[in-house]
Amino acid sequence: MLLLGTAIVFGFLGSLHCLGMCAPLIWAVPQQEKTRTTWWQNRFLYNTGRALTYAALGAVFGLLGESLSLAGWQQKISIVTGILILIFLLSSKGVVPNQFQFKPLQKMIGVVRKKIGLMLQSSGSSAHFKLGLFNGFLPCGLVYMALLASISMGSILGGALYMLVFGLGTFPMMLAAAFFGSQLKTIKPVFFTRLVPTFVAIIAILLIIRGLGLGVPYLSPATVGEVEMTLCIAP
Repeated sequence: MLLLGTAIVFGFLGSLHCLGMCAPLIWAVPQQEKTRTTWWQNRFLYNTGRALTYAALGAVFGLLGESLSLAGWQQKISIVTGILILIFLLSSKGVVPNQFQFKPLQKMIGVVRKKIGLMLQSSGSSAHFKLGLFNGFLPCGLVYMALLASISMGSILGGALYMLVFGLGTFPMMLAAAFFGSQLKTIKPVFFTRLVPTFVAIIAILLIIRGLGLGVPYLSPATVGEVEMTLCIAP
């Protein structure tokens, strides 16, 4: 599916955009491993935890998409989510925001940050995995937009899969940030920072086109529910 294919690129470009926000936390993760194998294992566990949290959030948004699909609103939801993403981009002047001001959300984020602070004082594989799980709840405009896109998958499994693929797309940059450490502090991916909003806008436009049901295979399939039926009547 074309929409699912955008998730991994979304995640990869997003990880470049969010390097300044996520990398400091990665560098703060305890590094007391005795072997290089254990080091890599813990970093994979940390990133796997993040991806699983994204998948769980995607399942919740996918449930919403499934409910709306059963009501026959799948095409409309695709258009609405595309428009919402464009509105977020325009309201932030073409820059993907790291967070949105919403008091209940801010309260939850405060709890998550306290948990992360405790995890940073621990070591071991389970601590790295749990740290990744909590990290997945930290505010990120790109994650929010990916969640909006996941609604258009129209099912719990589809939403979870979209966000899991999105999480996997962030692996290369996050692992590189952990491996190279402070050497990446001086890197400012300006090109990718400018490219991310453009790609997000393309995804939004694809969602809108998909919802229009123009009858274009894979890109904009005909409206769900409108099926031609031929009645065969014996002479």
